Amino acid sequence: MPDYRIRPATDEDVGFLAHVVIEATRAQGRLPGDFDEPEWRRRFSEWTMEQVHGEALNATISVIEVDNERAGRLRITRTSDYFELSGIQLLPDVQRHGIGTAIIEDLKAQAAADGVPLDLSVEKDNPNARKLYERLGFVQVSETEDEFKLRWTPRPDAGGPAA
Repeated sequence: MPDYRIRPATDEDVGFLAHVVIEATRAQGRLPGDFDEPEWRRRFSEWTMEQVHGEALNATISVIEVDNERAGRLRITRTSDYFELSGIQLLPDVQRHGIGTAIIEDLKAQAAADGVPLDLSVEKDNPNARKLYERLGFVQVSETEDEFKLRWTPRPDAGGPAA
């Protein structure tokens, strides 16, 4: 697996963070035909800048670097009751190398150490991501029209996934 690290996002990363979301979604064939990329980038960049400046309650936005190059985006929400993987995207050329799995396993270990579940939502049109999360021990707890909500719960005795 390539070397990776996670660091806090800065103002200079905002354009890259928009880029990685678009490229990851495009590679999955999930961009709608009427996608207004300039407008989406503008709105996403404004929203991301708020997170970079700490204006999103309990949320952190980070850059995933692979071999010292920016390669992905990670957004985490943490409260005393749960952690939420609010977003993870990797550029297509660094996907399928175990990086996303390693990051999620690390988040599960952090959640287990705090004795809280790790939640996430996955779009219904993203079956590959859902398969990954289920392979990593997440189970569906609810759904909306567009998304499945999944949860991984640590076992109280072992700090691992619940049975």
